[in-house]
Amino acid sequence: SRSRPRGGGELVIEFERFSFTYWGQEKPALLDVTLKIEEGEFVLLTGPSGSGKTSLCRCLNGLIPHFHGGVLEGRVLVDGLDPTSLKPCDMALRVGMVFQDPENQLIATDVERDIAFGLENLGCAPEVIEGRVGDVLAMLDITHLRTAPLTSLSGGQKQMVALAGALAMRPRILVMDEPTSELDPVSATRLLTTVASLRRELGITVVLVEHRLERVVKYVDRIVLFREGTVAVDGEPRSVLGSSEVVAADIGLPPLSRLGVELRRRGLWQGAMPLDVDEALTAFGPLLRERSVLTPRTERGVEGSVLLSVNDVWFRYEDGPPVLRGVRHDVRGGQVLAVMGRNGCGKTTLVKHYNGLLKPMSGTVCVGPDDSRNVPVARLAGTVGLVFQNPNDHLFAETVEEEILFTLLHLGFEADEAQRRLHEALSLFRLTRYRAHYPRSLSGGERQRVALASVVAARPRILVLDEPTRGLEHSLKNDLMGFLRQYAAEGNGVVLVTHDVETVAGNAGRVVLLEAGRVAGNGSPAAVLGNSDGFCPDICRLAQATLSGADIAQILTVDDLLGVVN
Repeated sequence: SRSRPRGGGELVIEFERFSFTYWGQEKPALLDVTLKIEEGEFVLLTGPSGSGKTSLCRCLNGLIPHFHGGVLEGRVLVDGLDPTSLKPCDMALRVGMVFQDPENQLIATDVERDIAFGLENLGCAPEVIEGRVGDVLAMLDITHLRTAPLTSLSGGQKQMVALAGALAMRPRILVMDEPTSELDPVSATRLLTTVASLRRELGITVVLVEHRLERVVKYVDRIVLFREGTVAVDGEPRSVLGSSEVVAADIGLPPLSRLGVELRRRGLWQGAMPLDVDEALTAFGPLLRERSVLTPRTERGVEGSVLLSVNDVWFRYEDGPPVLRGVRHDVRGGQVLAVMGRNGCGKTTLVKHYNGLLKPMSGTVCVGPDDSRNVPVARLAGTVGLVFQNPNDHLFAETVEEEILFTLLHLGFEADEAQRRLHEALSLFRLTRYRAHYPRSLSGGERQRVALASVVAARPRILVLDEPTRGLEHSLKNDLMGFLRQYAAEGNGVVLVTHDVETVAGNAGRVVLLEAGRVAGNGSPAAVLGNSDGFCPDICRLAQATLSGADIAQILTVDDLLGVVN
């Protein structure tokens, strides 16, 4: 399991035949890893959940072995120091870490105090702290959140604050574990552009863990693919994304890369793999121009009866400004509905009205014929199953099996039926091997799957999932989406709250787009995404720039575009 840097620069990270096994585990999390990263490199780590990416990151600042104990072999050096023999606090100035779950590192009461916390602990002068806090707030475009309580922030806003706290320390090495998983496309682009700019200007080294490759490949120098604790592939992005080994690994190629692989396989195109839409215009433009979109896209799902209706709903938290402003839409059986919008626009607040966790200030939410204000939350939970944005909000049992069984038994299922549904859910989410594990000890992606399984097992008539693909590898995401499409086809309602544009383009039947608490769009994915600057899929942007015909906006996915080429 060997990896080489690009050559010529000073090594700042060096793993030499490094292995690590967590206490209580038989299988190593990292196995014979040799990896070298030079100063100023921007390196992407990707691979399936549980393949060792987060474990490697924990080694860089000493969390392994000082916080996460276990047995290690081999050698690791970071900025010339051995983090296994130093305390994490000794590495803090050298290595800035943004965890997979931002709530694990947010400890103050408001944004400004949280960003300043690390600097205060290092004894920085007040004027230095004030300047650095202001700089990172402006850099990430979150100055308006400076005095906001952390409890008032959305998941994506918390992610930005966690990054701000790390950047304020001005580390030599910045490690980010899925930093865009809860960010809308616009915020994700700003974050990555800012990090890339800092890397160029200050020479910092960036190590990034990410599953959504389409967001990050144009920024990185190298892609390192992990599989079962080892380095399986390491190389320059264009060569890695076009390699047969990576294609076969099913890690979820960016749509533009998948298009290139398919066109190459069909003998229609040869060339360097494009990393963004501008490069794709150059690479694929000659093949696509002058082609017309003749056949309208077939919309997914057939709208059935109204299962839930939101009627002119207004809502605010305590004395704050309105978060929802006259929202109106339906959830129907037979269709997957996607709720999208910028971070903080009210998406999670909206779906918490579905099962009565929140009640509208004015307007109504009706589940079937019942006004949610007149029905206990416990009763609504049998009809509306909600998977929260943060999987830790679900997890309290001692084992994965108990976690899933709790929901089933609480809702009144007989023991035999509960066992049948337990086995079904364990199989669906590939959790059978973890059934006796403590849920909170699992990786972020694995915890997400446990949370999903605990709600899906009950098969509620309306299934609501808040950022369900966060932390999920490509194959698991495909399995989940296949299940949800079938679940909707059986007459149930499925609602996805997500920033995952490509997943929505390929699976949703309808999209509700929120903007500052109002409905800015409500219709088919083609009608809403195809006309949105921030949420338009890359394939749609490519089609709009190259194809002709009245139905260009219908082209959202690689399969849609390949149909035109054929």
